[in-house]
Amino acid sequence: MPGETETRATTPEQAAWTGWRSFVLDARHDESAIITSFILRPRDGGALPAHRPGQHLTLQVAIPGQGSLTRNYTISAAATGETLRISVKREPSGRVSNWLHDHATPGTIVNVMAPSGAFVLPDDSTRPLVLLSGGVGVTPMVSMLEAIARRPAGAAVLFAHATHNGRTHAFGAHAQALAAGRSDITLATFYSRPDETDAARAGGAHAGRLDMAWLEHHSPMAEADYFVCGPLSFMRTFVTGLAQAGVPMGRIHTEFFGDVEDLMEDERAPRDQGESAGRGAARTTASSGGVGAIIGRPDIADGLLDSASDALVASDRDGLIVFWNPGAERIFGFSAEEAVGQSLDIIIPEPFRARHWDGYHQTVASGESRYGAGDLLAVPGLCKDGRKISIEFTIVLLKGASGRVEGMVSSVRDVSRRFDEMKALRKQVAEMQQARG
Repeated sequence: MPGETETRATTPEQAAWTGWRSFVLDARHDESAIITSFILRPRDGGALPAHRPGQHLTLQVAIPGQGSLTRNYTISAAATGETLRISVKREPSGRVSNWLHDHATPGTIVNVMAPSGAFVLPDDSTRPLVLLSGGVGVTPMVSMLEAIARRPAGAAVLFAHATHNGRTHAFGAHAQALAAGRSDITLATFYSRPDETDAARAGGAHAGRLDMAWLEHHSPMAEADYFVCGPLSFMRTFVTGLAQAGVPMGRIHTEFFGDVEDLMEDERAPRDQGESAGRGAARTTASSGGVGAIIGRPDIADGLLDSASDALVASDRDGLIVFWNPGAERIFGFSAEEAVGQSLDIIIPEPFRARHWDGYHQTVASGESRYGAGDLLAVPGLCKDGRKISIEFTIVLLKGASGRVEGMVSSVRDVSRRFDEMKALRKQVAEMQQARG
């Protein structure tokens, strides 16, 4: 498969764009029986900022009969300054992945937000690196491996990948080409369900599952940084295993790929650690009084995220909206398609924006906020139809591995009715006091 080379423009590095930017599909090619790569080029012909290996794109596509849908896909190639590559697994029930596989052809137009994410290759690490992936979790690892292969040889790198078999193995030949002649890069591939043709493949794989016993024997746990990406069962096996083996959490870096429906399977069912990302179990089992209740953190998270009760709004460092739940649509009136990519200004009345942004940027810079520990901030909010409402909210800061604030999530509640009732009550009390002299 063709591999883009990492190039840098001679002009100063450009800042990432804000909001949506129009891209055209330049080319596509299959990486495996279930994963296809899509090469995207800016429609305006402009240059691209150099993303960090491991970051992802937020992609918006218009699907006939379904409107505009938004998904996140990892950038699977090192920076070129000209194009971006995403590599998408066809999910059985994935509306966007199936549309991309079946209908996206050269010339197709999509909207893209600037690269983001904190699951990234360190710029200056001198420690050994272990890039550990299952299924389509290989995509950020390939981007990292491309960047490593373009650097002078340094600390040892282990690129370990698990998948079903040769038919589902994406980027196998490309990884071998990147590692060729490099004494610092070691490849290890595991086929959990090898078929009769796999034994004859160049650069043969191990038959069986990648497990902690193999990893403990073949990687320097006392000093390495571990990057882990794959389905939930894969993540549970290795994140838990690494921690139990004594690897500090600060050296375990994770990214989870998966569909909501896959997060709702019972973890007691047998799982394949090498299957494509998005196929892991997520529920934990608890019982009380003989009643089996399957309620885990993902179930709770999905319930809150999909709720139409309170608004959950996530924004990046610059205050651009990256997540907008049904509660936000109910309270403010904007659909997710209308809100994502826009500034938080769409819900802030104009007289309050300057004060809001002073506090926002100070919080991003300092990494601290007093509104994340139960203190509520009460402010006016702005709806799509121009109405002003009273809202209360708390925030949670989203920090990367370095501790830098990458964005924040606000939990917002419409308290207009309570505010009006309190206002009326205060007026009534004032009138009574005035009547009494």
